Amino acid sequence: MNDIPRPEEIGSIRNLSLRAKLIVEGMIAGLHKSPFHGFSSEFLEYRPYLSGEPAGKIDWRKFAKTQKAVVRLFEDETNLKAHILIDKSASMGFSSATLTKFEYARTLAASIAWIFVRQKDAVGVAAFDEDLKTYIPPGSTNLQLKTILSHLESFQCGASTRCARAIDQLAGSLKKRGMCIVISDLLDDTSEIIRGLRHLRFKRQDTIVLCVTDPMEQCFSGDSVRRMRDMETGREITLDPAVAGQFFQDGIGAHYSKISQSALDMGCDIEIIATTEPFQKALLRVMEKRKCLF
Repeated sequence: MNDIPRPEEIGSIRNLSLRAKLIVEGMIAGLHKSPFHGFSSEFLEYRPYLSGEPAGKIDWRKFAKTQKAVVRLFEDETNLKAHILIDKSASMGFSSATLTKFEYARTLAASIAWIFVRQKDAVGVAAFDEDLKTYIPPGSTNLQLKTILSHLESFQCGASTRCARAIDQLAGSLKKRGMCIVISDLLDDTSEIIRGLRHLRFKRQDTIVLCVTDPMEQCFSGDSVRRMRDMETGREITLDPAVAGQFFQDGIGAHYSKISQSALDMGCDIEIIATTEPFQKALLRVMEKRKCLF
């Protein structure tokens, strides 16, 4: 999978659609060279035949050529309804590296939407800071993809975060089983986030949490006094990294550990991802989950 650009390599590409296209095409090229199966360009028009389905569904011409039992997908056929919930709160604007957490998050969201639409799955997007600000219902057409990409391109980091509240609001609006992908730094009350995720699971949503963090948040260190400003409240404090670093690491570590353990206990998948990590790590996790549903 060496063909997939690293985050710092695509940071200079301003067009979000082009970013997503490069990432997805690079991932597909890598998958063709790897032992991972379940997503490739072949499945943009076909899906594997499932044991127990009527044999009449098999595309026998394709079988004669490839010896693979597949079922043809049509333009209006939708396999899954998925929602991408993306955090655009002020804390997501932080960066000590090439990309801010929000830039990384919306690039992930665009890539996931691109993959889902190409697989004829219906995908929608909801964005939040203190509340849900934008909601695009799921759709599976090329026009839907353009709409999602256009909105993602226009989003700007906003107010303070109410991640748990937004998750709860989205869960309350869902009526049918589907998939929900939460992309956030999860910097909100621990117990409230867990309650929101539990609500998603109660509403029969196969849930994936992609927790986007900055490298500094994973390893807070330094050898000089720093002046730190809260991006959501504007409050500033002076810190000695040698003293504050351990307190910060213990606190953020306990926060993410509790959320991760609770998420796994209730059947949610969760990834803690730094903005310097290749995009395919998160994308492959989503595709693995998608493959297990059908």
